[in-house]
Amino acid sequence: MKVTKKLLRKLKRIISAEQKVQAEKYNSLKKVLKSLRIEKVRLAAELEKTSDEQEQEEIASRLKVISVQRKKGLNLLKELKKQRKKSEA
Repeated sequence: MKVTKKLLRKLKRIISAEQKVQAEKYNSLKKVLKSLRIEKVRLAAELEKTSDEQEQEEIASRLKVISVQRKKGLNLLKELKKQRKKSEA
């Protein structure tokens, strides 16, 4: 009986440590996505103000890169959310 209880305690510690790491990753990813969203809005506003064609192309290309990065991050965030729900169930 004591061995079983010890093993259960160890297992609970391992699982809670994994959940903690997953939660930290989730929260940091949310912060990065928020900063990307803010940068995207800033660049869009800058694009409208700029009249120089070359500068507009440069800003547009940066906007595309940020959009792709955000999309990948959002997909990863969805996956992490699914994993969290699975581990809680």
